Amino acid sequence: MSHATALLALQLADDELARLRARIEAIDARLAHNEALEEARAAVADREAELRELRRRQREEEARIADLNAKIVPEERRLYDGSVRSPKELESIAREVESLKAQRGRHEDALLDVLAQVEEAEGRLEEARRELAAREREWEAESAALRQERTALEAALDRTAAERERRLPAVPPQLVALYEELRRRKGGMAVARIQAGTCTACHVTVPDAVRRAARAPEGVARCPNCERILVVG
Repeated sequence: MSHATALLALQLADDELARLRARIEAIDARLAHNEALEEARAAVADREAELRELRRRQREEEARIADLNAKIVPEERRLYDGSVRSPKELESIAREVESLKAQRGRHEDALLDVLAQVEEAEGRLEEARRELAAREREWEAESAALRQERTALEAALDRTAAERERRLPAVPPQLVALYEELRRRKGGMAVARIQAGTCTACHVTVPDAVRRAARAPEGVARCPNCERILVVG
């Protein structure tokens, strides 16, 4: 195997390592953040907060009605038990009872409205909880598959890295350094093939002398245009 071919094999290994690392990184990002699940949890929290507020209003109206009943009952007793004989005072008590009952009626109407809202909010909460449960089931299956894939990718990463290290001694250190520099400057592509007389990286015709140099087992030819290391075929 020529030095250029060995460098091409090194590039293929580096490309595979980059692909594997990118996929592992994507899996880690996915495992750390599931937008659909977070939205479902937020929806449940919102529905729970809504229901808590409605129940607070329900208790508030019930307390007001109970307070009004506590005022109405003794006043009605005074109105009818004969303990008050003054017509003027009886008229005043009657007006007070009527006013208290009117207030109670308004709060009873408000309570009925709140109870209807509570029922609707309970339905929305139940629906949000069902949606969350579905998302959790989906995520459990997806995350298990992602973790399994990640394990396989880590094993492939180790194998590819070991293969890369195995190939390094076949290439002189100065050529490895050149390869690394070109890979850094050329967007990860340090080695290109010559096909139909042109460089597959920049698509410029390669001179005959350069093509002959690229065929030499120990030689390393570079594209006159893009400077990449060339491999024939």
